[in-house]
Amino acid sequence: MKHFPKPLISFRKLQGGQFGTLDVQATDPHYVELALGSDFVDLTRAQWIALRSTIDRFFGSETETVVLTNEEDGEGVIFEAEEEDVRPPPPQARHRAPARRRTANG
Repeated sequence: MKHFPKPLISFRKLQGGQFGTLDVQATDPHYVELALGSDFVDLTRAQWIALRSTIDRFFGSETETVVLTNEEDGEGVIFEAEEEDVRPPPPQARHRAPARRRTANG
């Protein structure tokens, strides 16, 4: 018998948002919950497939194979791409302070 809720994966120290975390857990056999800090949404299997396939197409990764490996403590998973030519993420945009204007007096 499977026990719910079951943690699937957690991302920490993400950019943006109030908390910078994303937790994914199975709340029961029919729903997956995406939680951003204390806010969450529940997705059905069909909604998850639509979300996943749309994002896979956007990143051009619909042909990549992902291997799920249980961590030793039994909580969560590690995602490993099997293909060697996985594109690295683009460099982060840096916010620059506006340039100071020079006046004739210095």
